[in-house]
Amino acid sequence: EMDTVYNSQSGPYIQTFIFENTCFMIGILHKDKTADSMSKTLDNFQDILSDEEYKQLFSLLLTDRGTEFGKPQQFEINIETGEIRSKIFYCDPLQSSQKPHVENNHNFIREILPNGQDWSNLTQDKLNLMFSHINSIPRESLGGKTPYEVFTFIYGRKLADKLNIQEIAKDEVTSTPRLLKQLN
Repeated sequence: EMDTVYNSQSGPYIQTFIFENTCFMIGILHKDKTADSMSKTLDNFQDILSDEEYKQLFSLLLTDRGTEFGKPQQFEINIETGEIRSKIFYCDPLQSSQKPHVENNHNFIREILPNGQDWSNLTQDKLNLMFSHINSIPRESLGGKTPYEVFTFIYGRKLADKLNIQEIAKDEVTSTPRLLKQLN
């Protein structure tokens, strides 16, 4: 599932992905909320992941009908090779419940980046740290395991490293605004 989180219409914007089977979530920082910007994320993932890894994670995308996802060909086709890389599906209008995993996991983001907070100092490194903490929180739905543990069990630690997500010791996890404030 893919979505966007933001506090202001002027940005910055966080493009989020969650892999349903693991609750593992990643986020990519954007200055623009456009299909051109958001689809480039997939170009970048194709550059850093093997073909097999890309297919495992991004062959199927479920998202809403936001304008930032409004050019399906840019998400589905690799512009350089012309090859189909992903299939994108859209929820029905006003039915965010059709992508509940990403919507529910946005609550973790909002605990660290509350509504109304200034995001002008956000960097990709800060987002990677935030998502590392989020992915290190045990989940009841995963039998008390963390998304990081389940993701690395299925896909391997090397793939988590390529996505810039690290395991945080359970007693060091921070899910409050304090996490990123200490980095300013």
